[in-house]
Amino acid sequence: MKPYAIVLILTGLTAGCASTKVSYMFLSPERWSQEMARRGVGLREVPNPLAVSPEIGETAGAFAGLGSAQERLQRLQLALFDASSFPFHYEHRETFTAIEAFARREGNCLSFTNLFVAMGRSLGLPVTTALVRRVQATEKEGDLMIVNNHVVAALQDGTVWQYYDFDQRSHERPTQIQPLDDLWITALYLNNRGADELRVGHPDIALRFFDYATKLAPTFAPTWGNVGVARRRLGDTQGALDAYSHALTVSAADPTILGNLASLYKSLGKEQEAREVTLAIKVGNATPNALIVRGDLDLAMGRTSSAIRLYKRARHLGPRLADPWMALARAELARSRPDRARKDLGRALELEPGNKDAADLLRQLEATPVPDSRR
Repeated sequence: MKPYAIVLILTGLTAGCASTKVSYMFLSPERWSQEMARRGVGLREVPNPLAVSPEIGETAGAFAGLGSAQERLQRLQLALFDASSFPFHYEHRETFTAIEAFARREGNCLSFTNLFVAMGRSLGLPVTTALVRRVQATEKEGDLMIVNNHVVAALQDGTVWQYYDFDQRSHERPTQIQPLDDLWITALYLNNRGADELRVGHPDIALRFFDYATKLAPTFAPTWGNVGVARRRLGDTQGALDAYSHALTVSAADPTILGNLASLYKSLGKEQEAREVTLAIKVGNATPNALIVRGDLDLAMGRTSSAIRLYKRARHLGPRLADPWMALARAELARSRPDRARKDLGRALELEPGNKDAADLLRQLEATPVPDSRR
């Protein structure tokens, strides 16, 4: 895989280090520990995601060889993708530090990026992590959306950024790239760790990771949104509302946060408030999950045609997601079209064979006698 070069207009970005006179880029291990302690982040719980071991440095030197920074990093990336030289199991959910990813030979794109950045820095190269924006940046867990952002490694040469992507799934090219300082890199690691804990049913541990992340990157709205998710899972409704409110002061039009807020209002029986929140979601910028939340409210209020349009747009944006097909099945049932609902559920199960909700609803439909049209 070749890295791509992107020209950035730096004044158009809000990089993690751009708004302060103090630079937190390329921190030494000692300086990183000092900054964590200064912000009240527990060093016993939070490892440095970019820490380097002697083995990492030796391997990086062997893979990268000699040459320019770009040549060495490209050789390093190609070696990491070569299963014969570096057998690495890509697991898109688990998040590890560079040292953990190197030892385990597995992890998600953030784990892989942490490892690559750590290796590059062990060679004395000024490589960092960058947050990229894509159409889809969320994952659905029940009726909530968890933000688990995608990152790449980046090397700057004047106004040109060479970036190195370790997401081995097919995806669209980034629409924006935001270079990060080391505090933000740690915050993203903590945000992902929190999302990992939410998935396995540990909202209390997740909340601790999210809280630490907000101390390191207080203007990163998605983490505040995830604080709201964790608090809601813990039964703290007011705390969730407060977190969503704070997130929206940072990013007023964030469709994921608005979608989660609408879902919370809906669970409280406040359909009108939920509807007003979803109307603030710009359909053109919405994620598939946010469109489904908005469609669900339309469906509940009897606006079936509007709901179907939103579900179809969600399907277009997320062609590999099962949720839009399930939403369409619910809409077809509302229109008394069980045959179409069965087809939609079948498609959902093709995309996600283990989807329990789709399987349960399909079983219910199969157990329902089909009316005899000859009568």
